[in-house]
Amino acid sequence: MNPKKFTPQDFTIGHMAVASGCNVQTVRYYEQIGILPVAARSEGNQRLYNQSHVDRARFVRRSRELGFSLDQIRELLK
Repeated sequence: MNPKKFTPQDFTIGHMAVASGCNVQTVRYYEQIGILPVAARSEGNQRLYNQSHVDRARFVRRSRELGFSLDQIRELLK
């Protein structure tokens, strides 16, 4: 994977967590289980998320609040 240059449209994992209302560990977990697409990496190997990652994480968080399981959410996202 080629490193990506950080742009103003990118979110580091901390900013992604704040913007989506999830915590950092949850963002990593959702990426690990495939609910979130794998983030690009910077030259310093930091995860770089974009607005579509934030929107998807918000959707997942809200769906969880409504009682959906992660498997149900995964089906909704297909």
